[in-house]
Amino acid sequence: MVWPTCRDPRGPRAGETRPVSAGQDIALHALGAETPAGRHVALVPGAEVPLLALDLPERLRGPAREDVARRQLRDRIGMDAARIEMRPFPPPGGGDGWRRALVADAEALAGWRAQAGPGCRAVLPDYLGLPAAADLWSINVTSGSVQARLGLEDGFSADPDLARLMLDRALEEGDPPAPKAVLLKGEDAGIGALFAARDIPVVSEAAALDPLGITAPQVLGHGEMSFDLRTDPRAARDRLRARVLPWRWPLLIGLLAAGLWGAAQVVGTRALEREIRAERAATLALVRENFVPTGPVLDVRTQVARALAARQDAARDWRGRVSPLTLLGQIARVVDDSGAVSEDYGFDRDVWTVVLRLGDFAAAEALVSALREAGLQVEVADLRVSDGDSGVRAELQVRAGE
Repeated sequence: MVWPTCRDPRGPRAGETRPVSAGQDIALHALGAETPAGRHVALVPGAEVPLLALDLPERLRGPAREDVARRQLRDRIGMDAARIEMRPFPPPGGGDGWRRALVADAEALAGWRAQAGPGCRAVLPDYLGLPAAADLWSINVTSGSVQARLGLEDGFSADPDLARLMLDRALEEGDPPAPKAVLLKGEDAGIGALFAARDIPVVSEAAALDPLGITAPQVLGHGEMSFDLRTDPRAARDRLRARVLPWRWPLLIGLLAAGLWGAAQVVGTRALEREIRAERAATLALVRENFVPTGPVLDVRTQVARALAARQDAARDWRGRVSPLTLLGQIARVVDDSGAVSEDYGFDRDVWTVVLRLGDFAAAEALVSALREAGLQVEVADLRVSDGDSGVRAELQVRAGE
């Protein structure tokens, strides 16, 4: 099988469709465009339907696992449960041991359901429309957007700068495991270098995967249709309740026995609650460090979304320029090698203002020289010794080189 084709090689856009695997008559279609004739799968922006990893105990199964997952999501993102819908995302053959879930805003889901036409067989996030295979990462880069399918268990959509950071973090943490090869379509956007640095082959055609020992990727060939966003995520539980009702008295006896057993699990439950509180505190600390440095954190999802939107607006013209995140990474590598202590970083109009503390003036001059040797433009805004403080305080203004 080859990568699905359409009029634009970068992927489906509004008003366009594309066929999926050979032998199927279902087309992928961007929701909101003109509805195609015949059977089709509607794709919605993957950034609005993130696939989140959860820390779930192995012993939990069925509805109990879903309940714990919903509590974790509520504690992690700080939202009312009525405003979000969660759908377990078990990998092929994963059964009840899933540890990732699709999360979407309930109001957005209602709008998508209303837009789906009569020929629509499923509404899916756009990254689930990419070809997928074990040990393969599929990445599609369009203007200002990246869709990534990381094997069979993970995926996301993001802007290019954020996508590079997420891919680099996934490779560093090994979750999911690093691929044997990468199928990269569209623009490169600096993504190929991440895998080249780790000796991971990057190909642009599915035919090049066969010599690498990777099964030909399939579109919607790994149970993706079962994650239709139109379906009620709790319908299976309601059907189970209807089947159990005739057995309510035996079930009641069993529940009494389970209650006696559950009393012995109080210690474990309290430990789980402590872990959830710690996870929420870590999430709030991460939000404070990276997204909301000042002011109260009232609604994590809204405030993070606003911060990401602001960063995306600032990076829309990233073509031909060094992005602020890339420039910060270049500065940080030189500063780490110098042994200087970072006190503050600020960015404004393509210039990073860096406040450092160094051992002496010679160390400050050496750091400035190292930054310039790295191809950066450096201006020394302030260099002084403060009373009562050891070392030299240096304030540098750094911008990308010509």
